[in-house]
Amino acid sequence: MMSEIVEKSHHLLLECSNKKVAVDATCGNGHDTLFLCQHFEQVYAFDIRDLAIRRTTKITANVNNLHLIKDDFHNLFRYLDSCDAIIFNLGFLPGSNKKIKTNLYHSDTAILKAYELLDSGGVMVVCCYTKHEGGEEEYQNIIKALTQSSIPYTKYAGFQNDEVLLMARK
Repeated sequence: MMSEIVEKSHHLLLECSNKKVAVDATCGNGHDTLFLCQHFEQVYAFDIRDLAIRRTTKITANVNNLHLIKDDFHNLFRYLDSCDAIIFNLGFLPGSNKKIKTNLYHSDTAILKAYELLDSGGVMVVCCYTKHEGGEEEYQNIIKALTQSSIPYTKYAGFQNDEVLLMARK
């Protein structure tokens, strides 16, 4: 069963103007990647963890519109010039070492760089998990970065475990 935040994030991603190119900046277990592959012409999915790449490879075995890349989400621009939708699922990879978390990789600056890749009518969603160590600070840094960069966003809260979803349109 899909969590409420995942369901909401998927719904928001489909509100983009075009369905040509989507990015899963943190492919994790591959569920968001698979969803994007079902709705977009081309999907670029990134992760720095071998385990995440293996899990995503397994769940997307029959998919042919996926570019699965083992690299840091700061490097999205090295692989594509623009996109229509981007999702970030922040925190740690479920079922793995919880000491390796996105807040250690300056997700706020990566999100600002990713926003620049969005075409007009594009949508970026950021799923923030505030309960793990460093999660609340990561969320606050993202809010601060978006505000200082004058990027309008909508906040969706009230999900289980104090999860927060941010959505920015271009």
